[in-house]
Amino acid sequence: MPKPTNPNLVHIIPAAVLLIVLTLGSMFVLAGCRAETSETEQTELINGTLYQLQNGRFAVPPNAGQPSSAPLQYWTVQQRVSDLVTLGGEVYLGVNGHGIAELILDAAGTVSFNYFYDPLIFRYRTLTTLIPEPGPDRDSLLCHLYFNRILNVVSQRELKLQGISLLRLTPSSGIYEFCTPPFQEEHPDWEAVGFVPVTPREFYLQWKYSDSNRTLFSYSHFDLAGRKEEEVEALVYRKSYGFVNAQETSVLRLLLAEARRRLDASGISTAYQLHIRCEDRPLLRRYEYHPDDFTSAEEIRLYTLPGVCRGQDYLLLLPDGLLLQGTSNSRQIRRFQLPQLPEGHVYTNLLLHGSYLLACWEHTAFTYVGAAGIFFAAVPLIP
Repeated sequence: MPKPTNPNLVHIIPAAVLLIVLTLGSMFVLAGCRAETSETEQTELINGTLYQLQNGRFAVPPNAGQPSSAPLQYWTVQQRVSDLVTLGGEVYLGVNGHGIAELILDAAGTVSFNYFYDPLIFRYRTLTTLIPEPGPDRDSLLCHLYFNRILNVVSQRELKLQGISLLRLTPSSGIYEFCTPPFQEEHPDWEAVGFVPVTPREFYLQWKYSDSNRTLFSYSHFDLAGRKEEEVEALVYRKSYGFVNAQETSVLRLLLAEARRRLDASGISTAYQLHIRCEDRPLLRRYEYHPDDFTSAEEIRLYTLPGVCRGQDYLLLLPDGLLLQGTSNSRQIRRFQLPQLPEGHVYTNLLLHGSYLLACWEHTAFTYVGAAGIFFAAVPLIP
């Protein structure tokens, strides 16, 4: 703080005035404590079960339901839940490095898992996205994955199968089908490192080739139904993400303000991307917020927060497990708390399935991930 113009002024404040100032200050401090306590009391704890991935299988950690430590690996190859979707009344989880797992609920609410794993396809590749494909005769799941050359533990030459980017799983048969874009058929040594679905059958892809001497990029628009692909400019690819200003939606503006109050840090310009799942849409809706100084600040930070939309209600999940609920016809925010995770562990994704909640979590350390899994709870947050 700047020093007083006349340092002696601090000594001529009457004692009575000083006493009033101190008293008022104490009142404000106590009021702040009461407000914080009240807010804590209004946060409802959500009880459920934590599952941790162990060799690709989900199991309850033996340590009182708390995550066990796991060796750190690059996030591109570590076992972790990279996406989760619903299809035909079932929940499917994309498990990085392994394949797709199905979460099964019986009539009593007991959880079990069915695994559609294929090490020849998924090992050492990064799984990013699942797209549900409901059909009149059979349901299927479209999956995007790629080989990351920089953050990997093997060379591309060691892979048994080359040129894989899109494939389809039919759960009823357990069979994977390759859906190779024409560009990759012609360039099998290029990887689809970026994947932006704009409809369940229409995608923008970022292709990358690298060797010891150069790195090249190309961009394309792929119509899966018509098997047509065309080259596009990099700017067209970037715009395909279709981010909407989060401030334009009243309930998201309310939830974002609360998230900013908790996550913004002094001296750091912090931006937010909100990935919202809506029950009437198979794909995410993307929202963003950037402060005015984000492009000029010396220190910046970006949070990606998952959320869910059901009717007029929205949920937004913060990394520490605080779950914010708002509705478009109210200014009130309900607060829920998922189980506290150990230091360095964060929640990364969110899904509602009927009256059940699923949240992905993982231990992050820059480019590395350690333990990872999901949290499951029977809690009817939104009717």
